[in-house]
Amino acid sequence: MKLTVKDGKVGFIMRAGKDFSRNEMRVNAANAIIEKGEVTESTLFKDYPLCVDDKYFFAASVSSKKKGKAASSEVQND
Repeated sequence: MKLTVKDGKVGFIMRAGKDFSRNEMRVNAANAIIEKGEVTESTLFKDYPLCVDDKYFFAASVSSKKKGKAASSEVQND
């Protein structure tokens, strides 16, 4: 998967108790969360398939080449 980056920021949805909050963060901060956390693929939110620690859902494009843990250096700029 590749993060979808616009103007140096990536969109994300964060679990906040029973609710969810949508926002943007710098791509460097997102990469740090991804590198330190457990990454899984999620279908909970359309266009947010990259899940970290079942808390953060990052906007990303799904690559059809291979599946597995996403590398933090994979970034897609729009």
